[in-house]
Order: sequence, then C-alpha cells, then structure tokens
Amino acid sequence: MVSKRLEQVRGIDPNSTVTLRAIDEMFGDDGAPLTIIFLCLPFLFPMPIPGISTAFGLAIILLTFRIVSPIALPLPRIADRIVLNGKTVSIIADKSFSYVVKIENYVKPRAQFMTSGLSRWLSALGMILSAVALALPIPPVIPLTNTLPALAITFFSLGLLMRDGLMIVLGHLMHLTSWAYFISVAGVAFSFALKFFDYIRPYIQG
Repeated sequence: MVSKRLEQVRGIDPNSTVTLRAIDEMFGDDGAPLTIIFLCLPFLFPMPIPGISTAFGLAIILLTFRIVSPIALPLPRIADRIVLNGKTVSIIADKSFSYVVKIENYVKPRAQFMTSGLSRWLSALGMILSAVALALPIPPVIPLTNTLPALAITFFSLGLLMRDGLMIVLGHLMHLTSWAYFISVAGVAFSFALKFFDYIRPYIQG
C-alpha cells in the first residue's frame, strides 16, 4: 500500500514546489499516516537533504492529531505554508522506494488490540514525543539523533495504518531507546562541558 502511493509521488516535477497539504491529498484516505511515513523516510536512508528535521518533526506532530481524532480533522492552514522543493520530494520517493517495497512484506494485521483504544492514544503520544526529538536542533555530527526517532514514528504509523500490533510494540521500544540515547548524549555533553570549564577556570580567574 505504501509503495503504491509512493509511486504517485515519484512523478512530481523536480522543478516545482509542493505543500504539505498537497502531499497529504496525494495519499488519499490514509493521508495522515502515509504522509508521516513519507516525512520519516529521509532519516532512515542515506539522502543528501540537510536541515529538514525541525520542519518535518513539527509537521508530524500536526498529522498525528489527525490520526487519533474521532472526527475527520482538516489540516490546519499552516500545512499550506510548509512547502517542499519538488526535487527534495523526488529524491525521497526515488531513494526509498525499493526499501519500502521490502518492508511491506513484513507488515500485516496481527495483535490488533494494540492498534485501538488506549493503546492507540499511547501510540500517538509516542509519535508526538518522538517527533519532538526529531525536531530538536541537534548538530548532524552526532549520529542516530534523527534516525532513532524516525524509526519509532515509522513503526507506529505502519502499525496504526496496517493494524499491526507488532509494529506498535517495536515503535514503543524504539521510542524508549531513542530517548535513552538522547539522555546519554546530553549526559556526555554536560560532563565534557564541566571538564572544559574546570580547565579554563584558572585562566578566567587570572
């Protein structure tokens, strides 16, 4: 399903621009989860598209509310102001297509109790927190800071879209792993900052 919808996006003119709303409409009735998966793809596979994690993370938060809403929520007007370069969209679709086809072979309806009720809301919370992690302006020199939360969001989205409870479980595990990693990185950075301050303090004090 994802690959068939992604095939439509591959035909976008690289010289054009596309709004978030237009991409959402291309994916049809399952627009929100499919658009979220699409926005995660650049962080899962090697693509030369720097500086998009903050904008994509914020867009994912908006789309997540549409997934769990009991009524059909329209996209807010800000979706018309989130504009992607047609070349960027083409790169994402082309580079990830073959991987998406392979991933689809492992996703199927199972443990469906994990995709409804309270579990559905917990999945949405995990997606939002992972999107917050994705949106943090962390230097790209630190590895996996975008990949881990993007994986969590992708698992959650696939699980809710295909009613696959295993994907939901993987989403929660990856979500916890990503925040544990972020905390570890922050701890190392704080420790380094303290040592650096201790080193320069004698020079500051004269």
